[in-house]
Formats: sequence, structure tokens, C-alpha cells
Amino acid sequence: MTDGPWPTGPPPMPPSGWYDDPDQAWTWRYWDGARWSEHRAPMWVPPARDARSFPVWFERGVADVKTAVRQVGLLLAVVWLLLGGAGWLLVVATFNTERGRELRRLLDIDGAFGPNTELTTAEAERVWDLMQDIFWSALPWMILLALVAVVLSAWSVAVVALCVRPEAGADDASELEAVRPPLDGVVDIAGAAVRRTPAVLGSGIVVLAVFTLAFAATWLPVLLVAVVGGGGAAIVLTVVFVVLLALVLMVWLWGRLSLASVIAATGGHRLGLRRSWSLTVGQFWFVFGRLLLTGLIAGVASTVLNSFTTVLQFVGFSVFVAVGLLLQAVGFAVSVVITVCGHLVTIDQAEHR
Repeated sequence: MTDGPWPTGPPPMPPSGWYDDPDQAWTWRYWDGARWSEHRAPMWVPPARDARSFPVWFERGVADVKTAVRQVGLLLAVVWLLLGGAGWLLVVATFNTERGRELRRLLDIDGAFGPNTELTTAEAERVWDLMQDIFWSALPWMILLALVAVVLSAWSVAVVALCVRPEAGADDASELEAVRPPLDGVVDIAGAAVRRTPAVLGSGIVVLAVFTLAFAATWLPVLLVAVVGGGGAAIVLTVVFVVLLALVLMVWLWGRLSLASVIAATGGHRLGLRRSWSLTVGQFWFVFGRLLLTGLIAGVASTVLNSFTTVLQFVGFSVFVAVGLLLQAVGFAVSVVITVCGHLVTIDQAEHR
């Protein structure tokens, strides 16, 4: 113990470091040795969220859908409404011909409550003949509209994909390596989508061909049993086996190749089949679950829109067809937006193995 009086004056300052913030609870604040700084940190930091979790997938999917609707929703609605209007004009023109008017009279489809008449045998035969004539006369226009719808579907997939992922608008792998400005504006996105449309179409055609060949191959056992002279029981059992095999094979191929079109739309992976196949290696059920849920959500949204046509059966045939086709067009556009956004988030999560 030293001699002399006890020291007087303020106590010494604590050393610099992190201490309890006197102004905010559950917060660290840095003391620089002389005063409190403005550097703060929470005492408890929530754990990082799993980038592959379902909540993250759902939240990102909803955000992507909002982005697509805000930026290209009007464009897609106008394009598909025009196609729906073209379909309505075809129906009106077909049923305003001489044979079309006769068919309408026989079926009484111009009434406010739709067809409500009983036909004699002769009238039923006449109706069947008229329907065949009308179908074959309208078939070329129906094929044309179907082809336009297929091309627009591929273009719509590319529009949504490039809208949500504007940085992925390269036309091939070499462009991905080059520095390019991101897509900006509806016109830029629509133009890039036109360039990606052939790849999306090609991807869809190849996937359809694979499904068709695989389905046809599953029926070879039935043909083989029939050729070797198997009995009825053997053929029935083989058919049951083939149906189950075809169902499993189609589901498996769907889970492995369904991402291809969206991958092709973003560019850099050609038709996207190889990339889709590699992404699902070892995580088939993970991808399949996401794709299944995306399809269910898109289907429900489209069905809700189309359900409004049920209340139009009381307003006459022409209005029913017009509004029905337009609602179906908008419903398809909504389905494309939801499906593509869900697939894009699934691709992102599948890449983070």
C-alpha cells in the first residue's frame, strides 16, 4: 500500500471494444476508448436462409411473377388477346356461311340459353354432315392459328425469361463470355425474345419427339406378345404393365427435360436439353416437386379465369365464344408467366447443390 491520500477525479475510461448499447436493447455498440461511435451490431443475428428451401423458392417466384407482370404483362396480354380475337373471327366467319347458319338453326345455338332442341334422325344426320363440312373447310385456318399459337408460346416463354433474367440474353455461349449491357425496356426484351424463339421451338420439338418415341417404345411388348400368339390374358397383363411403365417413364422424362425450354430461352445452352438433364442428376425429386407445384398453381390460375365463361351461356352464342376465347388467351398468358418464373427459380436452386 502506498502512502498518501487516495486518488481523486473521474475513473479511467474503459478500453475500446464492443459493449451493450445504452440506447438500444439487444444491440452491440462500439466504444472507441473515449466516446460511443455510430457502429452498431445486433446481439443475435438470424441464421442465413437456405437458398434451396421452399419458402425461398416461393418468395422468389412471386417476386419474379410481379416483375414479369409489371414489365411485359401488358405486351403479352395484347398479343394473346389479338390471337384470341383472330380465333373469334374464324368462328364467326365459319358459322355465318350458308352451312353454318343452317347448323345454327338446327341446333338452335343462337338462343340465350344455348342449344335446347330435339332432333329427328334425319336432322341429326344433317347436323353431322354439316359439322364435317364446316370442320374441313375451316381446317386450314385452324392449322394456321395453331402454328401461330405455337410460335407465340415459344416467344412468350422467351419474353418472360429474358424479362426476369435480363442478364441472360446472349444468343450463344460466346456471347455469354462477352461484356454486354443488360436488356432494358419492353422493345429490347421483345427483340431478344424473337432471336431466342427458334431455340425454344427446337427445344420443345425435340422434347416432344423424345416423349413420342419413348411412349411408342413402351408398347413394343404388347406387339411382341401379339406376334408370338399370346392369349387374351397375356395381352391384358402386358397392357397393364405397359400402361404403368409408360406412366413412370413419362413422369421421369418430364422431370428430367421440362426445364429445357426455359433454359433455351435464356441463351447460352443451345436447346437446353443437356443442361436440363445435368441439373436433375441426383436431385430429380427436388426438381420434380417444384415443377409439379408450379404446374398446379398455373393450372388453378388459368382455370379461375376460364371459369367466368360459365356465366356467359345466357348471353348468346357469339358473345359466349368471343369472351370465352379472350379469357382463354389471357389465361394462357398468365399460365406462361407463372410457369416460366417457377422454372427459373427452380433452375437457380438446382444450380446451388
